[in-house]
Amino acid sequence: MSAIPKDVSEKLVIVQRALFEKRIPAIILMEGGKSAMVDRITSEVLGALEPRGVEYHHFKAEGKRSSPFSTMEYITRSPAKGTISFYDRGWYSDIMDCTGKKRCDEDEKLVEVSRMERYLIENGVVIVKIFMDEAEDAAEKYADTYPMVLDMDCGYLTDDIDHKEMGIDDDEVEAMLSASNTVYAPWDRVGVEDFEITAETVARAIIKRLENRLQYGIIPEDCPVLEQYLNPREDADLTAEAEDYDDSLVKKQAKLAEMQCKLARSKHSLVVIFEGWDASGKGSTIRRVTGALNPRGYSVVPVKAPTEEELSRTYLWRFCANLPRPGRITIFDRSWYGRMMVEAVEGLCTETEYCRSANEINAFEKALVNSGAALVKIWLEISPQEQLKRFRAREEDPMKRWKITEEDWRNRSKWDIYDRYVNSMMRQTNTPWAPWTVIESEDKKYGRLKVLDTLIDALERALD
Repeated sequence: MSAIPKDVSEKLVIVQRALFEKRIPAIILMEGGKSAMVDRITSEVLGALEPRGVEYHHFKAEGKRSSPFSTMEYITRSPAKGTISFYDRGWYSDIMDCTGKKRCDEDEKLVEVSRMERYLIENGVVIVKIFMDEAEDAAEKYADTYPMVLDMDCGYLTDDIDHKEMGIDDDEVEAMLSASNTVYAPWDRVGVEDFEITAETVARAIIKRLENRLQYGIIPEDCPVLEQYLNPREDADLTAEAEDYDDSLVKKQAKLAEMQCKLARSKHSLVVIFEGWDASGKGSTIRRVTGALNPRGYSVVPVKAPTEEELSRTYLWRFCANLPRPGRITIFDRSWYGRMMVEAVEGLCTETEYCRSANEINAFEKALVNSGAALVKIWLEISPQEQLKRFRAREEDPMKRWKITEEDWRNRSKWDIYDRYVNSMMRQTNTPWAPWTVIESEDKKYGRLKVLDTLIDALERALD
């Protein structure tokens, strides 16, 4: 028999159905208290919902605690539109865990998760944060009212750990809750009492937050475009040419292969993104890079129009899902910067989505670098005259004719528009932690050698 009253259970289902119909994803984050109590309360709420629209994650059981702190994993596991994800412990337990073990700075991580929460919310996800306030004698006082939890040992299924066992005292927890109690993602604090009372209180808190989201929607934030960084395209020298190309290519590829071996034995990873004009040489350059690498240690991700599954998630979800594990390399042929170029120019995103994209991307890249990744952002630069020359050469070559389409010619007609968006993108995202490298590719061979040098330098800095 359910501990949650029938009328409350019915309201939960009604709210769940409304989320499904409006395609609104929701995260219910459960923190605080003893794990066994939180598990049992969560199980009770889950039992009142339609299971086909719900996912449950207990990140310690799934191996999350064994990996470095990374908000990207939480983005990767965020729910699809119209579904609910229950997080039995989440990013705040991560903060307490790594702070207690002196592996991270709490203030820095709170800023990181605050940016992640804002990103998720502004991309349509509603976040309900429940903290179970448990008095010292609560576990003993109410033990008999919590069925099948306190005395049963199921191994990793019952890791009964609270913040005190992480080395975090009550004052530190209060400070963390206060710092993260934002307008857009507030805490609901529920005192641990009798099982039925606690379960009903949690259910009502969830209903209230979800109903507020359904009624009021997302409160828009002002997001002015801040072009605050230097634009490296301004210093590009398109007259540069390669010297001793064949010998230099062999030597640089050998050096890159050596650096890959060192990377494989480290806790770091390498993420490379290639952006640039059509026909600027992205494909041929990537081939020269991968030609130096052991295929077991890298992957190339061509970024195309999003699939239905990807459209059902937040914008950065599909990129987070392809990030490399420690020791590996991922090369993105096009990237998340599509939001700031083709999507904006072609009207594939809203003005608000474009407006906030730089802040979201900068925060995402900072979290990526903080997690141990070396991030290299490459822009391949050519002149419009050189692009026209290459387009015509493709049309005349039967082996390359497939590379040129009507869309390429249409995009070329918007060169000036794209040029303005690219310059604005550079000035918004050429950050100290993730700078752009402009590769002069008027001479393809020069560009390839410079790319190899750039990757070697990045790995040397990361592994030093």
